[in-house]
Amino acid sequence: MYMKFQKYLLSFFIILSSFSYAQSGDFKKGNKAFEKGEYGKAENIFKNAYQRSNDRTEKNEIGFKLAQCYFFLGDFKKAETNFRRTIKMRYNNPLVHYYLAECYKGMEKFDKAQAEYEKFVKMDPDNPKGPFALESLDLTQEWIQDGSKYRVVNAGSDVNSKGDDFSPVIKGKKNDELYFTSSREGVLGRSINQITGQYFTDIFLIRKPEKDRGRKKRSSKTITPPDWDETTLSNITDGLADVVNLKNSEEGVISFNKRGNKMFFTRSIFSKNRYQGRRIYSATFRGKKFRDVTMEVIPVDTLVDVHGPSVTPDEKTMFFAANIEGGYGGSDLYVCRYDRRKKSWGEPENLGPNINSAGNEGFPVFNGSTKNLYFSSNGRPGMGGLDIYKAEHNIESDGSAKTMFNEAENLQYPVNTCFDDFGITFQKYSEPGLEPELKGYFSSNRIGSKWKSKGKVDIYYFDKQQIFFNLSGQVIDVEDGSPIAGAQIELIGPTSSKIAQTDGFGNFSFDECNFGEKEDYRLVVNKDWFFQQVDTTVNTHNIKNRDCEYITREMEEEKGPNVCSYKEGHLEYSMYRKFEMKTMRRPLDLKSVLFDLGKSDLREASKEELDSLVSLLSLDWPNVVIELRSHTDLRGSDTLNTRLSFDRAQSCVDYLVSQGINPDRLVAVGMASTEPKILEESEDGLPAGELNKQYISNLKSKKLRELAHQKNRRTDFKVLSGDFKEWLDKNPNLGNDERTIQRALIDQKGQVIPTDSKGNFIQQIN
Repeated sequence: MYMKFQKYLLSFFIILSSFSYAQSGDFKKGNKAFEKGEYGKAENIFKNAYQRSNDRTEKNEIGFKLAQCYFFLGDFKKAETNFRRTIKMRYNNPLVHYYLAECYKGMEKFDKAQAEYEKFVKMDPDNPKGPFALESLDLTQEWIQDGSKYRVVNAGSDVNSKGDDFSPVIKGKKNDELYFTSSREGVLGRSINQITGQYFTDIFLIRKPEKDRGRKKRSSKTITPPDWDETTLSNITDGLADVVNLKNSEEGVISFNKRGNKMFFTRSIFSKNRYQGRRIYSATFRGKKFRDVTMEVIPVDTLVDVHGPSVTPDEKTMFFAANIEGGYGGSDLYVCRYDRRKKSWGEPENLGPNINSAGNEGFPVFNGSTKNLYFSSNGRPGMGGLDIYKAEHNIESDGSAKTMFNEAENLQYPVNTCFDDFGITFQKYSEPGLEPELKGYFSSNRIGSKWKSKGKVDIYYFDKQQIFFNLSGQVIDVEDGSPIAGAQIELIGPTSSKIAQTDGFGNFSFDECNFGEKEDYRLVVNKDWFFQQVDTTVNTHNIKNRDCEYITREMEEEKGPNVCSYKEGHLEYSMYRKFEMKTMRRPLDLKSVLFDLGKSDLREASKEELDSLVSLLSLDWPNVVIELRSHTDLRGSDTLNTRLSFDRAQSCVDYLVSQGINPDRLVAVGMASTEPKILEESEDGLPAGELNKQYISNLKSKKLRELAHQKNRRTDFKVLSGDFKEWLDKNPNLGNDERTIQRALIDQKGQVIPTDSKGNFIQQIN
């Protein structure tokens, strides 16, 4: 989990114990190697020292250090055995439980890891590593259980060796070149790095074969890495040797400009096998060779290590890692900008807390096509060790380094594991419509039969399954449940939309819609003479593989809400929605438009209700013509009620016109007491039923009777036409006067009594 080759990230914490007693010579030698990070060398010394020591206290310390060596070398099984032996010998250092928990976590024995972390917290409650580790453990279990859209497989023996192979970079218009860092046989120098126990690293290149090797097509649920032609593998050809790769230094962790003719890389200098520091260099590719190797001068203290460059396509900006004083932790990520006039790099700027942590960050990779930054960190809650993170470009940045990117997000399992995962690269796509960052490579020192590792650190191939939605549903009438044919359903996304129509059974479907990640969508359903329906619950935020199954005939019949399956290497996610539409032809109550007994004045609450109708007519229904119908209670004379209901409808119309609604879109109708309200269910203490005279007389209290009368004194509306122009064509007398409002009265027999524009009766009321 902690990198055994930590030379590529400085300041990884190494817990060293202090002793108040004289140490044996072997123990001193072992500690010296341990402090340098030379764990392989320290392991051999500590094993001998453990056998020779007769002092119980020293023996415990040696056993703890030996267990740590195995741990840092990634051998969790041996580390577990030695940590447990140390605990059995009553070694009273809380860290032994912490490291034992880390071993269990690395072997995915999560229950045992939980128990050891809790022991560590109990023994050392003020140590922040305890809560951090417990949070990371919870995330690890959750992410493994959830599954992922990513699929990961070892890149194979074409690319990987028994040495360390890491930090790949894809190059070439056809993604047909892979540059990477390696300590394999064939490096230019033969010096051994005492920290890793491997040869000094060089930059290597491998190409894809000119012709496909004819691998058989595999199941869509498997992932197969691309072929690479191992006969093209070299650090000798293409001018890499003796120009970029040197015998007495380590080269690696590279980046290219957009044209691919300039390479930036890290060089670690050694003198007599002693580390002298790291700097960033560049080389230009001309005449089939890399030439003009130049150190890129970053204005930092000479004692500061600068490494892991990633340049923007225009070469104006460089991201890198450094342990500059005043940062957030050990190694932080920085950015500097190139001044073409001065021909020099500007002062480094820390990328801030959205990227950096109290731990260590490194291996930045800037994707020029998406402007996203990828990097690795061990300072954030995650799977453990170095995890790969993605920070999206902040479109609202004020231009400062600390606002360039949004808060970093963990790529989760299986890209990340309890080991060290770092150095990601992506294939480039020229086809339109393909989501970027779908396929690529990264490196990891993960172990286990599942990963088929070839060496201590390997390169892995990954792909990200695109989300293809099968969205289906049905539209029915809310009143009787009958299917609605010919309804239009529009699926609206952030950048595009699709349209479908319901069939004779009210069914609709959108098949294999390519949705983006973490996006929100709307479903808008329209049908003539029905109120519009909108569903905003369609999104791609929290799709988990654990909720997915293969789509079967039974599932299609049962219409489950969410079903998911693999299809041709993609994630298929099926959703079902049912819409119940309400017809416009039936009157709809304006619930708060109520009137005092015998009055037609609008209450303030009534105006608020009418304001919502103004909004509806202005924004959602700009071409709709409505009929406003006002009702009285059952008391009073027919003549009074007829006139009163008209005045109430007129008050509503006048208010709507005052708020900017075209009067030609409004028809005022006085219903008098011809339509008592019908309660579909009990309401406010009133039982269901029609609020007629018999109903009201049967109510037990005056309060309930008065409430029933109040509910009858109401205003409702219904839609007369969805097309204002068509309505005017059919009613040519409307629209001659902009202030003319269609008016009508209904007498007690239900007969229409027309009025003029001033409200005078045209026909005598009988």
